[in-house]
Amino acid sequence: MNNKHILSRIVLAFSLLSFLFLLVLPSVTSNAAPRLQKTGNPIIIVIDPGHGGEENTGTTECGFVEKDMNLLTAKVMAEELSKYDGVKVYLTRDGDYDLTLKKRAQIASEYHADFLISLHYNASESHLLYGSETWVSLNPDYHNQGYQLGTAFLREFREMGLTLRGIKTRRHSKGSDYYGILRESVALGVPAIIVEHCHVDHARDNVFCDSEEELIAFGEADARAVAKYFGLKSASLGIDYSEEANRLPEVTVGALVPRAAQDLTNPEYCHVALLDAKYEEDLVTVQVSAKDSDSNLLYYAYSLDGGVTYTETIPWPEGDILTGEFSGTFTLELTIPDGTTPQICFRAVNPYDLDTASNMLVFDKVFQKPVQEESQEQEYEDATGKLAPEAESPDKDSELYDTIYLILKLGIAIAGTLFVVFLIAFLAKAAKTKKESQGEGNTKQK
Repeated sequence: MNNKHILSRIVLAFSLLSFLFLLVLPSVTSNAAPRLQKTGNPIIIVIDPGHGGEENTGTTECGFVEKDMNLLTAKVMAEELSKYDGVKVYLTRDGDYDLTLKKRAQIASEYHADFLISLHYNASESHLLYGSETWVSLNPDYHNQGYQLGTAFLREFREMGLTLRGIKTRRHSKGSDYYGILRESVALGVPAIIVEHCHVDHARDNVFCDSEEELIAFGEADARAVAKYFGLKSASLGIDYSEEANRLPEVTVGALVPRAAQDLTNPEYCHVALLDAKYEEDLVTVQVSAKDSDSNLLYYAYSLDGGVTYTETIPWPEGDILTGEFSGTFTLELTIPDGTTPQICFRAVNPYDLDTASNMLVFDKVFQKPVQEESQEQEYEDATGKLAPEAESPDKDSELYDTIYLILKLGIAIAGTLFVVFLIAFLAKAAKTKKESQGEGNTKQK
């Protein structure tokens, strides 16, 4: 074989390997993609502090006032974003006054905003919900831009320790976006997103927003999310997020992301199976399984009294709402109240707060820990705090006490007897002396 043939085969093999590499590459990098949105220079961001004015206060649960929280967070976000190069930032309101949703969208349009970001804090009627979420438009031309930016926000909130409720859409009965700020912005050609930082009425969340420092932290996180989405740099801060704009979720132009679609159905099923019951340890191990083909499983809760009362909702384990990945089955060990016969059932809850109850595990035996006999020997500490020598047993103490008691009793009896003898002798002597005295008197009289 001559050198020409060898060279041609090497070229052919290299070409084949290159082709195979290109085939595999998309599957390896499918979880991350560049930002879909194209922007001009400078990038223009309009931040909308939700609510405002005397009547439009937003939620006031647990003493919080949402309109004020939104404004403080928005001002911090604007200040932080202004430190980046090639960006201009505006607020729809900078004080405590109300604006119509249409006016807020018009302000963003007049500034030719690349994005209108409406900031909010949440609360629920049931007071059972917690976590961060973002809402984006159903309009295909703006949906994917909102989805990628929503991911950037939720990544920041996850780093803060918050539970994620997802990037979501909601349809109005007329078919358009349910939320007016999204509807009005899209009508004017402005991409928009609603950010719900957390639920102020739930203990898991309100620790993230119950002080000015916490609200400032949210404003800083919001600024980082936008900076990473747009790949901004800051010479003054020494930050370069230019590569972050290529690490967003992959989306398709003109198509909605399936896991962001509004889920109107409950999870298909929820099932609980008994793995082990330790009656003398008050422990039960169960396996919980559930399925929701339309969205993630977000929370679960369980009942030990047949569904009369449930625990608070607990994050579904091993789930990632940003990727749609979660385990449909998990194992859990439950502590049963001593002396009870439980009836165990579960609820599986999806991101749209729709739930499905499981079957029920019924037990016919009481969970009861064995009674422990108390030790007769006890250790105690002396006045110096040091461990004192082991005390004698209660039996020996009892014998000693009986002996002492007997000696005291005998001593008292002897003392009493001697006292009586002494008293009799004293009285007899006194009587004799008196008699002699009387006899002597009679003699003198005679």
